Amino acid sequence: MPNYTYHCEECDSYYDISHTMTERVELQCIECSQSLVKILSIPLSLKSKKVDAKTGTMVKSSIEEFKKDLKHQRDEASKKEM
Repeated sequence: MPNYTYHCEECDSYYDISHTMTERVELQCIECSQSLVKILSIPLSLKSKKVDAKTGTMVKSSIEEFKKDLKHQRDEASKKEM
């Protein structure tokens, strides 16, 4: 069952509640008894795409740094051979 985050605008409390997607719930704040508002969140599939894109960028950057270091080491080694 999915988790949803709810917010009380009166006392600024947050709650994570599990219920089905189709279930209509009327929730009240434990602290002040006001109605809770469901907080919209980014779907998990979109979150993972952002993480994958960031990871891909980091890997690409690492590879470029490694290539530069390798070229520098080769240049240094060829200078010593001369």
